Amino acid sequence: MKRALAWFALAALIVLGHFYGDEKVRGALDALPALIAALIGWLFARTLARGRRPLIARAIAAIDGARWLDDPAVADYARRLTTIWTAWQFALAACAALLALHAHGFFAAAALPSPRVFGWIILPLAVAALFLGEFWLRPHLLPQVPRRGLFGFLAALVRHWPALLAERAP
Repeated sequence: MKRALAWFALAALIVLGHFYGDEKVRGALDALPALIAALIGWLFARTLARGRRPLIARAIAAIDGARWLDDPAVADYARRLTTIWTAWQFALAACAALLALHAHGFFAAAALPSPRVFGWIILPLAVAALFLGEFWLRPHLLPQVPRRGLFGFLAALVRHWPALLAERAP
């Protein structure tokens, strides 16, 4: 995790260094949503490596107990959902990067949202849409697992989040 934050900080410094100056600081701020989405995508992706437990499986083990991962359907669901979150975050990062490049004249396109509109509105809504959509579908796809209310689930997720990101998570 420390290494990921170091890489994120390095990328941010490179962007800031490249875009130094009043107009250029705006460019650095425009690149920030892409960097953040890419970092989150990497946090999911790194848990998909061989011999590691996918991030969603870690959440299931921490919140509902590791015994649920003995069910092949639950384990497969956790791996597939981690893959979906990885792809979703990297796709959002790519969109944010393209918008930042467009805002600074690297290519012309039809009317597109500004990088800041994307970062402050569209990006959080896209993340919330996947989260809520999966939360709504889960009882239909995995009827055997325990059910929690949305706020109880969010509280448990926040409580366990630091442990889920640890190199040797549960």
